[in-house]
Amino acid sequence: MSTMSASAQSVPIYSAMPAPGATPTPMSSQPLQPLIAYPQSPMTGPFDQRVFQRADPVTMPGQQQGGWQGQPMAYNGPRGALPFVQGPQGEGQKNGGRKKKRRFPIWARVVVAILTILIILGGTGFYYYEANFAAPVSNIVGQTAPLLKGEDNANVNRGNTGDILSGGRINILLLGSDTDQKFQNGYLAQTDIVVTIDPATKSVGMLSIPRDLFVNVPGYGMMKLDEAFYYGDTYHNHDGVGLSRLTISQDFGIPINYYAWVGLAGFIKVVDTAGGVDIDVTHPITDDIYPDDTTNSKDIYAYKRLYLAPGPQHLDGQTSLEYVRSRHADLVGDFGRSARQQQVLSSLKTRLANSSIIDKLPELAKDMNGYLRTDMQILDIIKLMNFARTIDPSKIQRVILSPPTYSAAAVASTGHDTGEYIIRPDCESVQPVIAKLFALGSKARCDVQANNNNANTPALAQTTQPFGPTVPATKNSWQTTSQLVSMNLNGASAEDSFGIRSLLDLLLLVVFESPAALRL
Repeated sequence: MSTMSASAQSVPIYSAMPAPGATPTPMSSQPLQPLIAYPQSPMTGPFDQRVFQRADPVTMPGQQQGGWQGQPMAYNGPRGALPFVQGPQGEGQKNGGRKKKRRFPIWARVVVAILTILIILGGTGFYYYEANFAAPVSNIVGQTAPLLKGEDNANVNRGNTGDILSGGRINILLLGSDTDQKFQNGYLAQTDIVVTIDPATKSVGMLSIPRDLFVNVPGYGMMKLDEAFYYGDTYHNHDGVGLSRLTISQDFGIPINYYAWVGLAGFIKVVDTAGGVDIDVTHPITDDIYPDDTTNSKDIYAYKRLYLAPGPQHLDGQTSLEYVRSRHADLVGDFGRSARQQQVLSSLKTRLANSSIIDKLPELAKDMNGYLRTDMQILDIIKLMNFARTIDPSKIQRVILSPPTYSAAAVASTGHDTGEYIIRPDCESVQPVIAKLFALGSKARCDVQANNNNANTPALAQTTQPFGPTVPATKNSWQTTSQLVSMNLNGASAEDSFGIRSLLDLLLLVVFESPAALRL
């Protein structure tokens, strides 16, 4: 390919295009550099060098008359070639070269803000729960007691709904024990109550079984009911719950779905943490045979004299427990005891409703650690207590298997309780009332006589099947916290954000042996 060049030429440079008919005036004359073409393919003819020259006004396609610099430009170049035309700086942007910026919708901003707040609150709540409540609560809830040999799982047919208040009637065994270990390696169960709930009809019943009721304990024969817990606690890997549960289900035909056990010393700790209670003792309280079972006494049958003078009194935890539990300090019997319970509950409610108690919630949780155990989950307890608070206590059907209606006082003539005070159940009266209270029909029993299968064998084998609900248990703190947050967002009380109030209600229900505790 030959190289072509052109000599420099001087071409006049004109100012802006004059009006039609006027002669343009050159501004200056500068030499033009030669144009050199570098074709990309072989040329088929001679190179035709052209330059831009002044021409008659021709309007470019898409450009209006009187374009930029006052006049349109004409192109006098090679045929088929398009001129290179550059408008004034910024003209392209004005004509749509710049994309219009999309604005973030307001609703999207609101959603992002809400999600951010929820994430922050959730993270803060998780940290607070983990630091203050996770350890004690995990030691309280989900504590399943394995099935013993010959025991059926009452939860098999309840279904996997995840809701304790669905699936039909539920029966909960409440146990209360002295926790000063008078007996070596085990506790007695001073309180044995079975609560039955029918969510469909919102009916609630309570069966109180005296601790001295002489019953048939599987594997050990005839003894007091409170000793069933002791033998299970001592000889079955601290499974006093399992043996008490099996005894009640076998002797009376009552299926047990859940349990809750309370150590009475836990109530003492809670009252002391709350700062004690203030009450007005209406008359002298004197009980010469109060069981000395929450102090350091080593005598398993120890008693002490309880006395409280009339007038305003500030009671600590120990004295409060004695005040509400004494059964011989009132001339009006259980009516006077109920009034005393109401006094303590009212004062304790005032203490716990104080805003300063919020800082003590972690301490209250620790007070219950080791003194409250249940196989229910924390969400189950919250739902159950919320349901119970909606029930009028006066409409709760209560049955106490005490003399003279359902039992009679006697002296044991067999077993290691020989010569001791016992209560013998009157099965002709007991069986019908149990059938009605628990809707058992012909399945209700009162089989409290020892038989050949109840020889005094020191071992009662456990099955490998764990006892407890078939619903999935809460496995970690994050899951528990997220469920608690979800429950609060759906209308749960802010006063029970971490379930501590419901745990306190459960503890007080066992200590007071009365549904009045649920009014706290």
